[in-house]
Amino acid sequence: MQKRGITLVEMMVATFILSMISVPLYYVLKDASHKKAIVACKDYIKQESNKILKILESDLSQARRDSFKQPSDDVFEINVRKEGADKDTSLRYVYIAPDLKRQFDGREWLISKNVEEFSITTSPDAPGRLVVSLKTKAWFDGVKEEEAPVLSQEKMIVMREDAAFEKDKHWRDVGDVNKFFATQGSLMAGVKSDAKKLVQDFTSEWKDAGADLNSMTVGQLKKVKEDLFNGLKDVEKSIKGIDDDIIELDSKALFDVGCDGKLSKSQKRRAKKVKETLAAMDTKDKMDWNKVKEAGGGSSFFSSGMKTDAIKELYNAKMELFNSGQEIVKQIDDFAKLSSEKGVDIDTSSINRSKWGV
Repeated sequence: MQKRGITLVEMMVATFILSMISVPLYYVLKDASHKKAIVACKDYIKQESNKILKILESDLSQARRDSFKQPSDDVFEINVRKEGADKDTSLRYVYIAPDLKRQFDGREWLISKNVEEFSITTSPDAPGRLVVSLKTKAWFDGVKEEEAPVLSQEKMIVMREDAAFEKDKHWRDVGDVNKFFATQGSLMAGVKSDAKKLVQDFTSEWKDAGADLNSMTVGQLKKVKEDLFNGLKDVEKSIKGIDDDIIELDSKALFDVGCDGKLSKSQKRRAKKVKETLAAMDTKDKMDWNKVKEAGGGSSFFSSGMKTDAIKELYNAKMELFNSGQEIVKQIDDFAKLSSEKGVDIDTSSINRSKWGV
């Protein structure tokens, strides 16, 4: 039987058929890749916007009274109290599109390089409130600049010192801005100092209240009881906020990432386990730093590249809140006993005592 090769005509026909298939296939794949890049851009700017607003809210809420000013079109400035300092320290945001930078205590951080528009304005009708307007924009490979998604957001931020002063003539200082930075310039609030602020002067105040019980009316006694229970609710709310921060904490904050800025699957798993372990500690008695260490790798927690600063700060803040809650419960018990002696019963059955280790 005579062997027969492929003729030129057959090759041309095959090439033509292949081209007819590959060209539309190329455009289908290209379109899919383009859409995927657009979605990735949208996810990125959403995360970027949330990060920026969280940093701003953390800082601006702690501004000293009447200290907000805008020295120029691209500079926004407040004064805050720095721990251990005798006088207030200036904190600045410098915006030169597309870069937004934070300057504090002689240091500077690049918060984001994807800011399209940025402004902070005061609200004349609402003392102690600032309105932040933010527009972010970003594009990756496969996305043209004109196609880049844009996210616009506005957020009202309450400057606690100004707002509290307007509402409460007995207002006390809100504290300092002692914070630390995690990877990529993201900021975790100084929640440990916030925990102390929630119950500052509680002990001395309610000891004074107890001493004055004989001169208090029934209405005044109930008001003291209401304030104590509201204080406990504030502590519970803050613990919930810390647990949310723990889960949302960027896993990169727990490791020294490589030059590519990425974590391995093993590192991601360990970071997730550490965060979930700490967030699940829902009573004072369950707070155990050794269990957090075990979740991060046991004895190799420190030697395996995992950093402890961020998660340790959150652990300490959570423990501080549980200690504060325990103190308030004890004060409620003391107050209930004194109040009962005056013929006013205080119902404390709603308190979850196991939660506070009482």
